[in-house]
This record gives sequence, structure tokens and C-alpha cells, in this order.
Amino acid sequence: MTSTLQRSISLRQLRLVAVLGRELNLSRTAQRLHTTQPALSRSLAQLESLLETRLFDRTTKRISLTAAGASLLQHADRILAELELAQQELVGIRGGISGEVRIGLLPTFSADLLAQAIARARGIVPDVLFVVQVLPLAPLYDALLSGRVDLMLSHAELNVDLNRVEVDELYEEHSRVLVARDHPLARRRKVRLPELANQPWVLPPPDTPLRPKIDRLLSVHRHAAPTAARDVQTDSMPLALGLMQHAQMLWAVAARYAEGFERAGSARALDIGADLLSGPMCAFRLRGEPAKVPTRVLLGCLTDLSRPG
Repeated sequence: MTSTLQRSISLRQLRLVAVLGRELNLSRTAQRLHTTQPALSRSLAQLESLLETRLFDRTTKRISLTAAGASLLQHADRILAELELAQQELVGIRGGISGEVRIGLLPTFSADLLAQAIARARGIVPDVLFVVQVLPLAPLYDALLSGRVDLMLSHAELNVDLNRVEVDELYEEHSRVLVARDHPLARRRKVRLPELANQPWVLPPPDTPLRPKIDRLLSVHRHAAPTAARDVQTDSMPLALGLMQHAQMLWAVAARYAEGFERAGSARALDIGADLLSGPMCAFRLRGEPAKVPTRVLLGCLTDLSRPG
């Protein structure tokens, strides 16, 4: 049926389903669609023949939706609503859209991806100000729920109220363990977990999803407690990079950042046989509130740029 729908169903037929599914009355539906009842009946019969299923049960006294009709009604409503929003965006873009988009960013989200998305979005809505704020996870989520940010970019390892928040998956993130290029482990082809655990670490804050993974590694494989005194905890990426380079410390970071540091020659990623952490990075927005046109444009750019290839 999917290929049949893609090839043959028309917007006129979707509007028929949407209006008749609400009115459940041929006369009122014909009036709203500016047609006649016989023409409406013929169109409905053609659609049901195309789909090879009944969408409405009709008697002389009443019309009711079948299960198939109720399902198609939901899809028709969504498709027509998206087209209406697309029309609003096009009108707004032609007329010049101003305002601002407020973005809440978790530090581990790919800054390069966001920069590319903003650059592309600025070409579509050039008069919009993009305001980016980097926050820890809890304040970031609070900012989204309170409406202080329009879009929250974060990993998916947090409990969100799906009745209030919509989630769009963007890309799969992985972690890498970095060392300075002159670190003794940098010359190793593969590094075992006990060897990792007994090195000094730059630790992320306790409320990050990576911290429990590192804590477990250290608790299982680290030999002596005094080593822990050499660890440093920070949420500052520049400080973490400096500690890794100047104090010979290990640092776990998102793979997209690790690749950048390796290309710049400032770090070496260790082969530890597995990721400490992997999972989706997502865009979060409030459910049920119409997104501003510039927000939808930016989200579309993020989605397009996140696709492989």
C-alpha cells in the first residue's frame, strides 16, 4: 500500500478524508470542498478502490470511520498540517523573517555540526539572530521547559517528559580516550582497561553520562587509592585539553571532538577495544507549541547535515 500511496494518492483525496472524517456528513463535506455530493461519492469510491480497503461505513442514516479510515485520517491531518507550515515558511522567507532563535547546547554536542547548520540557516533566514548558550544538562533542560531556549541540543541519556517534549534524533555519538602525543600509551597499538585505570584522569562532572562509565572503570581496575588524588574534575574543555597535554593525563571526550584534536596534532586517541559511551545526540523542543519558522529552518539544517554521506 505504501508504494501505491506514494504513486497515486492526491492532496485532493487527502483533503476529502480529512474533511469527511471530521464532518461524517456528505452534504456538509461537499459544501466545504466546493463540490457536489455525487462527485464526492465518486471520488471516495475511487480512493477506496485505489487503496483496496473501505475507509468509511455508509448507511442511509449515518457515516462512520473504519479502522483504516481512522488511520489514514491521522496521516492526512499531519501531511496537510506540514504543507500549511511549509506555506507559512515560504511566505515568511519571501517577506523577510527577523527575530531570534535561542539554542541551548550541551558541551559535548558537536560544535562543528551546529556551526555548519547555523551557516546554512543564515543563508535561508539572514535577518535572524542565533543565540547559543552552553549549559550543564539540568539547567539546560530547565531552560527548555521554561521557554528560555527554543531548541535544546543534547544526548538522549536523560529523563524527559514526552508529554511536554518532542525529540528528534540527529546522530550517533561515541567516546574516545585521548592522551598527549608524547604520552607512553600513545605508542601502544592497544591498551587494556587496567592500564587505563591506573593513569591520572581528567574527569567530567558527576551529572554527565560519561562520568559513571569512568567511575566504574576506575573502581574495578584501579589498584591503589592514592592515584585518585592525581585526578582532576572539570567541565572546561580548554582546561581538560591543557591538562592532557601538560600533565600527561587521560581524557575521555566525544568522538567528533577527538577527531578534531587528532587532526590538529594535539592528541592521540587510544584503541581500548570498545567505547566507554555511545548513544544518540538529539534536538529537543516543546511539544504542542508551533515552532517559529527560523527554529524549523535550523532544525531542518541540523537534520540534513546529520545524515550519513
